[in-house]
Parts: sequence; C-alpha cells; structure tokens
Amino acid sequence: MSFQRKHIGASAGLLLLGAVLTEGCADNEGSIFIRGALVVPTDTCEVIPDPSSPTRFGGTLDTAFAGEYSAVLLIGNQLVRRGNTATVRVETSRVQFFEADVTVLSSAGDELAAFRVPVSGFADPGTTGEPGYGAAQVVLIDAVTAQSLGAQAGSSGLIQEVVASVIMRGHTLGGRDVESGAWQFPIRVCQGCLVFFPGEADDTATTTADCDARNDAPANCHVGIDDPVDCRICSASNPLCQP
Repeated sequence: MSFQRKHIGASAGLLLLGAVLTEGCADNEGSIFIRGALVVPTDTCEVIPDPSSPTRFGGTLDTAFAGEYSAVLLIGNQLVRRGNTATVRVETSRVQFFEADVTVLSSAGDELAAFRVPVSGFADPGTTGEPGYGAAQVVLIDAVTAQSLGAQAGSSGLIQEVVASVIMRGHTLGGRDVESGAWQFPIRVCQGCLVFFPGEADDTATTTADCDARNDAPANCHVGIDDPVDCRICSASNPLCQP
C-alpha cells in the first residue's frame, strides 16, 4: 500500500508537470501573434501599427528592380499588463522583437530556403482585453533566393508562386522569451511584371511610343515590391521600362 501511494503520487506529479509544461508552451506561442503585412505607402513608407491599418493578403517581388522582399508585419501582444503606478511596479509585459525565423516554400510545399534574420520592433501590452500592437520589418525572401526565383521567372516567362512562413521571436522587459506561431504569406516573384506605362509618360514630340516624359515621375520608396512601377522612374536606366 505504501509503495502504491508513492507510485500514484509520482504519476500525479508527472501529469501535473506535463500539464504545466504544455500550458507554458501554448501560452508562449499565444503571447504574441502576427496579424498581417501592413500596406506601405509608396510616397512616405510610413505605417501605423494599428489593426485598423490596411494589410495585404499577398505580396509581389519584381526582381528587375528589387533584390529581396521585405514586409512590415503587424504584431500583437496578448500579455497581461503588470505595471501598477500605485505600488510603483514597473511594466514588464512590453515585448521587444529581435529576430524572425523565415522558411520559403514552393507552391507545392517544398522548402526552398530557411534563414533567421534580425529585426527591430516593440509592442506594449493590451488594455481591456484587447492586445497591444507593434510592427517590425522582416525580410521574407532573401537575396540569394530572390535571384534564383527571378532567373526562373525570366527564363520561363512565368510568375513563381512561393509562400513565406514566419515565426517572430521576442522577449519581455521582464526577461521572458516569447514567440509567435507560424504565419504564412504568399508572394509572387516575377521579372518586369510590375512596370506600367501611363499615357502621360509618353513624349509627344517623338513619333514612337516611349517613356521619356520623366519630369512628373511619382515617388516610390520601395520600387519592385508590391506596387506598380511607373515607367518614368526607371526608363533612363532599365530597358524593361521602355515600351
């Protein structure tokens, strides 16, 4: 009887420990989460890390103009506030993001590349049951992979469809390590597909179509990523920008 009681006690202890470990792992993955990729304005490149800000459901990398693909990710912090001004207790649930694990997958699910990149970002804890938000810019397709996919797109004339799977890592001001679950983002890789030729770009002094009226070229602070590329931005340096 004595041995049996000890055995049951040990089993209960192991079960309890397993439950605690399982809860800790689940809580760690749920502490922060990636909500989406923010839409970055071409003229300012300024974003607001807020859930009301517009986000993208997928991205495009035109390797004729950009050597890698990066996105500003909106990241939520679900940790409970710990600070208390009445007791002079500092807030330890703020999260600082420091790196991301990225895996690039083919449309069939095969791994094309896997890398870890440093990031910089910060998120306060939420209030009244709602998470707090921050943002971090993350490379989702590195230069080597972009060059390979761009070469395939150029030789085949076909857009390459890939998926970036991202895990964000951070630590709280209280010294606790946290990470998000895997978040996936589809990206189209092409060569020259983002160029467009507005009518006002054509120099009417010539008899052939061109893109030589460059004085009014619009601003674009991330040429080759997601948004159309006005031919006036690149017509002087890239033959793809001439009709």
